[in-house]
Amino acid sequence: MSPIINFLKFHNPSQGELLFGQVLKEIVDFMKADRQAKYRVMIGSDSNGHGSLDVVSVVAIHRVGNGGRYFWHRTAKAGIKTLRQKIYAEVEMSLELAALFLPAFRKELGRVINQTELPFDFQIHVDVGEMGETRDLIREVTSMVRGYGYEVFVKPDSAAATSFADRHVR
Repeated sequence: MSPIINFLKFHNPSQGELLFGQVLKEIVDFMKADRQAKYRVMIGSDSNGHGSLDVVSVVAIHRVGNGGRYFWHRTAKAGIKTLRQKIYAEVEMSLELAALFLPAFRKELGRVINQTELPFDFQIHVDVGEMGETRDLIREVTSMVRGYGYEVFVKPDSAAATSFADRHVR
């Protein structure tokens, strides 16, 4: 893993501050605890503010039918004036995090256990939905995420963005 990536600081509600490498280890350890379960790994972002955004991006692991954990990272993004720019900034942050996280996660998973033992779905969650102002952006942003080869979910099925990340924006 690149040393630069490992300096990314995440937070967990019960463990406090963790570095990127520690987040990977925590997620893999969570998966190792029940090798028979099916897992869903999700990334999503939410933000608050105008001009300068407080953007929170989340990596969440869900043991389907039996709980999960999440880790969040905060960044600032300047020059955002419209709702469209805000949504695109959130999606871009999720895609950037996915590009860093997924290869490192697969490598860590393969290093610790046989990756084929623990199937997981990988999803990007976006904070847009049929109800409200963002409905006109659904097709644009879902097409963008699918263009990167990821499965995408919108409200009300986008918990990583609309619930976990939303909880931590200022």
